[in-house]
Amino acid sequence: MLADLTQLLVAPPDALRAAVVEENVLGKRTPRTRVASWKYLNTLYDLTGDDLVRSGFLSLWHAFPEAQPHLALVRALERDALLRRSAPWILALPEGAPVRWADLAEEFTRQGVQYSPKTLRSATQNLLSSWAQAGWLRGKVAKTRAPSSWHPAAIAYLLRRQYEAGARGAALFDLPLAPVLGVSAAQLDGLAYAAAQERLLTYRRLADVVEITFGPVDA
Repeated sequence: MLADLTQLLVAPPDALRAAVVEENVLGKRTPRTRVASWKYLNTLYDLTGDDLVRSGFLSLWHAFPEAQPHLALVRALERDALLRRSAPWILALPEGAPVRWADLAEEFTRQGVQYSPKTLRSATQNLLSSWAQAGWLRGKVAKTRAPSSWHPAAIAYLLRRQYEAGARGAALFDLPLAPVLGVSAAQLDGLAYAAAQERLLTYRRLADVVEITFGPVDA
């Protein structure tokens, strides 16, 4: 739902539900589909409360349009268990490899996911669409693994969340999502440095001692 999220986040953060349900900024045909769209978006991205602002998500979203697919993906990964299950399989595929829903369905079955064949097909097709929207796959019907790397803004978002949770120094790189993202601590360190070059955080390193801090969030 990247297109819907992009269209919605133009609205003020305290008026997102009204924008979807009352103002119909997403152009849904009926009040029922407006409510359903809001519920799904809110479940996937947690659009209520002040978390969008507190976590720095909105400021990063507006400052780095090119990072929006990655920001949407990492926020969804925090909340969608099936998306998280798909991540290691997707990220391990070599560039140019064909990506089929049936293969992902087989991987889920191996993991013990129990869905009916119909539900499993629908879920895997939707997941592959999500990964394609985020830039990890290319092709509309026949999909292949695309060259990709995480945008520093997406990593800055996750590091800030870790910082707000009390982590400091190298402990910031112990991200709950690190195994899912397919990045090592060394790679996260490099991405943190890249984020510092974009002035998204302050980064200092002396030998094995790293210091990362964040300034105030500007929504």
